[in-house]
Amino acid sequence: MLSVSTLCALLVVHTTLADPTDFVHPDYVLQHIHDSSTDSAKASITRNAQAAAKSGPYSIVNSNGVTAPSGDKHDYLSWAPYHWPECDWCSTGRTHLVHSGDGGNETNTGPDDPPPDQDPGPGEDTGDDNDYDDASYAEARSLHVDSILELASRHNRLLRIRRTAPKEESSSSSVPRATDSVLDVLPLPQAPFGTLSSIPTAGLSTGSLPTPTSHTTSQHIAGSSTAPQAAVQTNKSSKSACTPSPTKSIPPSATWTTCPYVARDGQVNPDVRTLAGAGAINDASDGFLSNVLASLISGNRQYIKAAINILNAFFLDQDTRMNPNMDFGQVIRGPGNDVGTFTGPLDMRGLVKVINAIMILKRSNSTEWTPELDQQMQAWMSHYLDWLKNSEIGKKARSRPNNHGTFYYMSMSALSIALNKPQDAVNAMEEFFGTTFQEQIAKSGEQPFESVRTRPLHYRCFNLEGLIVLAKIGDYLGKNYWNTKTKYGATIKTAIDFTMGVKPGNENIEELVPHVAAAMAAYGPSQAYTNFLSKESAQNQPFWFYDQPAALLHAPASKAGSSKRSTVVWGRDDDEVTGPVDPACPPIFQEHKRVEIDDGIFVTCQELLPLYLGRTDGAVDM
Repeated sequence: MLSVSTLCALLVVHTTLADPTDFVHPDYVLQHIHDSSTDSAKASITRNAQAAAKSGPYSIVNSNGVTAPSGDKHDYLSWAPYHWPECDWCSTGRTHLVHSGDGGNETNTGPDDPPPDQDPGPGEDTGDDNDYDDASYAEARSLHVDSILELASRHNRLLRIRRTAPKEESSSSSVPRATDSVLDVLPLPQAPFGTLSSIPTAGLSTGSLPTPTSHTTSQHIAGSSTAPQAAVQTNKSSKSACTPSPTKSIPPSATWTTCPYVARDGQVNPDVRTLAGAGAINDASDGFLSNVLASLISGNRQYIKAAINILNAFFLDQDTRMNPNMDFGQVIRGPGNDVGTFTGPLDMRGLVKVINAIMILKRSNSTEWTPELDQQMQAWMSHYLDWLKNSEIGKKARSRPNNHGTFYYMSMSALSIALNKPQDAVNAMEEFFGTTFQEQIAKSGEQPFESVRTRPLHYRCFNLEGLIVLAKIGDYLGKNYWNTKTKYGATIKTAIDFTMGVKPGNENIEELVPHVAAAMAAYGPSQAYTNFLSKESAQNQPFWFYDQPAALLHAPASKAGSSKRSTVVWGRDDDEVTGPVDPACPPIFQEHKRVEIDDGIFVTCQELLPLYLGRTDGAVDM
């Protein structure tokens, strides 16, 4: 029987304080690489570089044989992290899934077949850690209920989530549709049983208790290099709300195309980590930048060689490279779903670090950065930028009012710089700060589109990450977006200061640390910033090297940043501001009554207005 402690470890949303997406001026790196005030941070960078060189190179090609629906192993594939299978089988009985490690033989039976003689009874040791008895499932269900009740008491209400994922409803529509039913509370997350390190995983529970499973389409099943998985034959049933029960045992992978998947905001399905994609991007981007910096810190050219190996493997090697698109990023599994979603480009946000490292290599006149390498990476990034601008997935990401829109513009700006189109980068940032950003921060500093989520601190910090990188890129191009105000009179600093005052609950306040360090560098020191950072040992983290006043030439704390003419204030000059405007529904709600802010997760204007007004009643308990 699975222990309570093991279950609790699986049920808690896993968050790791990774080195965030960042950008640093190449000239600052070359001029201040040996400053003693950042020695601890540079030592951390060097350790990261060594670890990356040892564990890399990295590739999005899955070693377990899973491919994107295209069948091309070089196409990036990831699964929507907050989606879970809802296998509400029409018939009851034992699991319909075969055991793992049996070579695909049907050791379990369907609901209408008698169990085989060799099928172990309850409590017997099968050698399969995922063969749980009914008591284990009941225990898991109880723990999940407790978890949700605790979540409800913290936030006073839960984000409404559609059981299906309808398109955004036009505000002009007055006739309810069949897909318009909205849950008043977050659906109970189901117990994340299953082996996370191998594919396929073991069986599901009966009823609607899902297991994390791994995904391909019916044409490309995990571990299958030969015949594709046949479509699952099901018993017809008069129950319209349930999933027709299979007529025979099915492999776990069939869950991906047989069972509908539903969104459970903030509840990460652990099986998304069985794919290489997102982890490989983060490891490769951080490893590449860390090794480039470590070569300058130490003078050891072996670090540059390690960096080039990481870059080659991820982007260019014929066997391990990634194609320059995110057509299958954050796919929502389920019947008929075989394309990526607008949240997919978020997985590629680490590309800004790769671009930053290339800029540093070029500025340092590194002989390892050859014309051939430069030409190949220029071609890759040009293709990806074209996809980002012109694909339907990219266009929807661009239109999102929350962190997805922020990171889209961050990526587009960085890519434009990499392709020697600085004016395009400025145009992208001006578009963002003049439109999307205008609705993102309320007068109080609250970020309504982020705090409406079930993990409000995390999402506030996440959007701040993208905003700060955009401001840093703008600073590199001679612009001061640090003082840019939303239509409510708030700046990035307002949002950082507000978030510092929020009680984190059971969330990790360390997520905010890099952003406070950036605020102190950009806006100048304060006792509040100093006290906060001293408690979190910020000087020992890599970002401490990046977040120094000398790295920001046009921020408010710098000489250039204090000049009014370098400050971008949209629509009016500072001395003409009579006060922030009253909150009203953001413009996107003029077209849609409900707006999709993540895969299958929708929000209404009525849910956001209390957050703009600074009220916590019916919204988020601060």
